[in-house]
Amino acid sequence: ALALALENNYDIAVSRYYMDLADLDLMRAHAGQFLQGSGATVNSLTQGGFSSSTVVGGGPGGATGGAATGSGGLTISASGAGPSPESYMDPALTAAIKYDRQTTPVTSIFSGGTSTTKTYDFTYNQGFVTGTAFQVTYNNTAATNTNAIQSYSPLYNSSFNAQVTQHLLYGAGIWVNKRFVYQAENNRRITDSTFRQQILYTVNQVENIYWGLVNAYEDVQAKQQALEQSSKLSADNRKQLEIGTLAPLDVVNSDSAVASDKQALISSQNTLNYQQQIIKQAIARNLNDPTLVAAAVIPTDRVSIEQILEEKQPVDELVQQAFKNSPVLEQAVLALKNDEISVRGAKNGLLPTVDVYGYLGGAGAAGAQNPNCKSSPFGCSPSTGGYGTAFSDAFNNSSPDKGFGFNVTIPIRNRTAQAEQAAALIQYRQAELKLEQLYTQIRMNVVNAQFALTSDRAQVQAAIATHDYAQQSMDAEVKKLRLGASTTAGVLLQQKNLATAQNSLLNANAAYARD
Repeated sequence: ALALALENNYDIAVSRYYMDLADLDLMRAHAGQFLQGSGATVNSLTQGGFSSSTVVGGGPGGATGGAATGSGGLTISASGAGPSPESYMDPALTAAIKYDRQTTPVTSIFSGGTSTTKTYDFTYNQGFVTGTAFQVTYNNTAATNTNAIQSYSPLYNSSFNAQVTQHLLYGAGIWVNKRFVYQAENNRRITDSTFRQQILYTVNQVENIYWGLVNAYEDVQAKQQALEQSSKLSADNRKQLEIGTLAPLDVVNSDSAVASDKQALISSQNTLNYQQQIIKQAIARNLNDPTLVAAAVIPTDRVSIEQILEEKQPVDELVQQAFKNSPVLEQAVLALKNDEISVRGAKNGLLPTVDVYGYLGGAGAAGAQNPNCKSSPFGCSPSTGGYGTAFSDAFNNSSPDKGFGFNVTIPIRNRTAQAEQAAALIQYRQAELKLEQLYTQIRMNVVNAQFALTSDRAQVQAAIATHDYAQQSMDAEVKKLRLGASTTAGVLLQQKNLATAQNSLLNANAAYARD
């Protein structure tokens, strides 16, 4: 049943996709984007489970959820506080290509005519984890003009500029620019832990459903046995009525018991049929198959009340194992680390912006003599070459453009950043307290579970003794009836006591199997 559940259970199948979403969120983090979270949660759409008082129920607990975890959630209200990271993994190349043709009326010798301009501009932006921004621009234009005052037509202009900007305070440093990556990696571990929690939840749920099925089978057997006993008593009573040794009222009484036992058997069989459907939907994908729906599910394991290791282990040893293995605790620790990262990011957001930058550029121009400038009274400039000349001059340092500088921005009051830093710190303090509370809760759960296990086994042993006594009492009452020392009512009373003892034993076994 567990192997089939791991292969086919829908809750587990859905949970497998959360890791892919966590990987995609890590990809976003490398691009410097805010995290969206994987949405990982423990799914609980599989029906079933049982409690000590009923065969079918709600399983071993409820689902938990959050942005990336299966327990308590990952609080993200302050996780993005602080400067936006540089996009160091995803550089951007921008191209702007433009064609423009414009005709203006002639109002003087300096204006008018038709101009055609072709623009080819390119920009490359790259960020680095140190808080460094690198930008290169490369611009080109080719312009023709019919105005005689223009010396060149076409005129070629080519220029480039490379600039490096380094953050010194706000947004500076590898840690600040990779903090989303660190959080995304933690979220991925949280998502993986949530999947492990889903496995534990579903395995526990399927085990409970399985023992519920065992309970249902044994209940049907008990009800069949009770019906056989009451039917035999009713048949014997009729024979005695025929020979005149029994009152008709005793026959009516025994027939009533038979009818009651038949009704109890039908109810128990319906419960068994439903419990079979419950386990099928937990371990199979397609319940539309009529063959699968009609197939009986027969459990081959039975509850054993032998004392297990956990009953005898020191409680502190069990608690330490729980601390080590609990996915809920693991997720809380990782969420606390994410909150700590948020605090540090928000703290950096309080700093003023101090950037140092340096740039290097060049420009070149060339063109052919404007054929229309022959009529110009100012004369014509000789041709200086084509686009190749302009391109070469832009990079040969003939017209350099160099410089460096500082940008300083000091926010006055900066209440937004202060509020974000305070919120991140409060969130971190809350996570610390919740983590300590979780340790206490796990300890109490372990102590309670150990006590429950010991108590349940004792309850099973007591129920067995009660059942044996009820069985012997009924056998003795039947012998008395045959010897004339008892009545039908006395036998029916002992049968009822036996049925009650059998039901108590089944419930005790169910509680022990669950715990």
